[in-house]
Amino acid sequence: MTIQQRTPPSSAAQRAPSPPAWHRRAVSAALALALLLIGAVSLWSLRPPASRPASVPQTEFSAERALARIDDIAAVPHPSGSAAAAEVRDYLVRELSSLGARPTVQTRVASRLPTDGYPTLGRVSNVHAHVPGSKPTGRVLLVAHYDSVPTGPGASDNGANVAAVLEIVRALRSLPQARNDIDVLFTDAEEAGLLGAQGFVDSGAAGDPRRVAVVNLEARGVSGPALMFQMEGGLTSAVADSDVVTTSFAGALYSLLPNDTDLSVLAADGMRGINLAYMGGVARYHTAQDDIAHVNAGSVQHMGDTALAAARALGAADLAEDEPEATYFSLFGTVVSYPAWLTLPLALAALAALVLVMVRGRRHGLRPSRAGLAAGSFTAVLLAAAGVGFGGWWLLTAIQPAFGLGIGAVYHPEPYLVAGALLMVGALLVWYRWARRRMSPAEATTGVLGWFVALALVSAVLLPGGAYLFTWPALLGLGALAATPHAEPRSPLHLLAAGAAALPATVLLLPVAVLVTAAVGLGLSAAPLLMLTLLAATALPLVESPLVEPRPSRRVSAALGASLLLGTAAAAAVAASLNGYSDSNPRPVSLAYAWEADTGTASWLSRGGREQPAVGRLLTAGPSRLDDRIPSLSGAPLYRGSALKARDVPEPLLRRTAPDVVDPATGQRTVRLRLTVPGDAFMVDVFADTTRHSVRGATVDGVDVDATKAVLAEPWGWGIRYAAPSDKGVDLTLRTKGDGPLRLRVLSAASGLPEGVDAPRLPPGTGWAGFPVLSGQTISVRTFSF
Repeated sequence: MTIQQRTPPSSAAQRAPSPPAWHRRAVSAALALALLLIGAVSLWSLRPPASRPASVPQTEFSAERALARIDDIAAVPHPSGSAAAAEVRDYLVRELSSLGARPTVQTRVASRLPTDGYPTLGRVSNVHAHVPGSKPTGRVLLVAHYDSVPTGPGASDNGANVAAVLEIVRALRSLPQARNDIDVLFTDAEEAGLLGAQGFVDSGAAGDPRRVAVVNLEARGVSGPALMFQMEGGLTSAVADSDVVTTSFAGALYSLLPNDTDLSVLAADGMRGINLAYMGGVARYHTAQDDIAHVNAGSVQHMGDTALAAARALGAADLAEDEPEATYFSLFGTVVSYPAWLTLPLALAALAALVLVMVRGRRHGLRPSRAGLAAGSFTAVLLAAAGVGFGGWWLLTAIQPAFGLGIGAVYHPEPYLVAGALLMVGALLVWYRWARRRMSPAEATTGVLGWFVALALVSAVLLPGGAYLFTWPALLGLGALAATPHAEPRSPLHLLAAGAAALPATVLLLPVAVLVTAAVGLGLSAAPLLMLTLLAATALPLVESPLVEPRPSRRVSAALGASLLLGTAAAAAVAASLNGYSDSNPRPVSLAYAWEADTGTASWLSRGGREQPAVGRLLTAGPSRLDDRIPSLSGAPLYRGSALKARDVPEPLLRRTAPDVVDPATGQRTVRLRLTVPGDAFMVDVFADTTRHSVRGATVDGVDVDATKAVLAEPWGWGIRYAAPSDKGVDLTLRTKGDGPLRLRVLSAASGLPEGVDAPRLPPGTGWAGFPVLSGQTISVRTFSF
């Protein structure tokens, strides 16, 4: 590692002749090409396999056989509590019975408190089936929810996965009997708040949760590979022999996001499990375009293969024994894992390698102050990457506000990510040329790898599952630098050493950046852009010759800069072209009709603005908040406009069913009520005015609700939600304390807009935004006093 320095170089370095420029450039080009090929193979390994026909052996999973069932599961919207959901449930019972799986329907009222809301309750009907094992040490629980959102048929979320579970059960029945019990759980009301999973836990049907291994099938889109994005407990054996796409970073990231699945509830009860989902085409998630026509058969095949392999592996395992927690990731179609306890020691080893490079390099001319300057100045590049991510999203939503509805209606986000990445490559090259005028290649590389070390240490403490992304590039890169202290700066050996971190960075960071973009959309594109910037920084020594050598540097640099700008513009143009709205890729719009019976006010409400086609003409005010009028819509500003009064908007009704009872010792009053809602309502909320009263407790359909945890903004400081309410009514008992009448505000929500109110007809090329964004619903509000 010979550095441009003030101290004389070693005699060995003095005697070493410099190789010709063409030799160095050939090595640089060969290494760059190798990295490009490796990156391409890494991305290719993310592709789901081809769908297998029904003619494959009965012991294998066939997407064609699975999807033959989907017409009976996801032809129409089937939210929890609907007649369509009941038909799907009956179909599942018949199919499981024909497979010899002993199905039962478990109906009960479940209650759950979301982390960011008020208690949600609902009467759920789960379908549970049991296939006994030969010598069970526990049970494998295959889980998929069978309800959809009210506004879409849910063919991918989650009809295709329900069909896949049926096909998995069929394949398992064709194989020798498993050692462990195999149970199937089709949960109800997952979309309404994971109520089916909570009801299953409350029923105790799982037995000892410590001996249950869950395989949960989900979807956050309509295509893409099967991604194991969460593992609760050590279960790497479940995917050791599969080609699942996975990374423990996904689990670490998922823990920070406000998202949950049925596994969240089951894991809270002590069960171990894995979460599988495909996440491509997220713009169709929770919309009417999540239909059978958009189901990707390859994604279904990958999900089925992965879940079947997991069920077989866990079916043969000793579930009485715990596996250690692990760091894991996909590598060219295989799953690599090692014990999680190694995470911090490996990060510390990377720190030790950085210190070693500093100490050994100093003897050969490396200046720690210059390496520190490299690390410090590189901070500006990383901040620029974050700025491009957040600023680019702000610019896109300013140009096309529809992108910001829901989780972002961007049908093809990848070209936008490419444009941002090319922009950051240009910024990196400018930084590297500036840095190389002030420091040696090894000093610049050491500064960059110092960032990897810092991120490895921080991640090892805060996000252990993601630490490997930074630890291995740091270890290999710094190890190579430490092993070649005498390499002449222009030697091919120096190129190999200085760019050694690029190989692990390519195979680890590149796939994760692409997967993160698909999962969270462009709104959080700063994260993948930071990853890609770090990856590109490790490969900077490969462009040493054209950027740094005095004579060709200006000409070549100018050509390279122009190429990057043209590439960025071309990628942006491709992105704009692919993301234009059409009949096949409709533009999302948001609108709801609200009827406030107390004041006789009818309003149009929207999350979007007046630029929306068909809908925008109805919006004349806003954005503003309506927390005091419609508490269930609190928090986000809404556009609104006056609407015609509908001839008939069914209203919720709340009536007293027994005289109030007052405890003379405490002054607490018990109020017994009966809540009835319109038959087509998929949800009803009840809020209490807490300016003069406090709610000390509540019982809903016989289930006690912890009133102390339902703290909302005044005046409606307490509330509950009942999902999929029956038209037969809901029994509600409140224990309150306060002066004067107790005011209760009730809101019901139903799909569809009422007749006779000049409701817009959506023109071709538009569609309702993804649920739960206001997307063609009718909200009815009424206040009662008791």
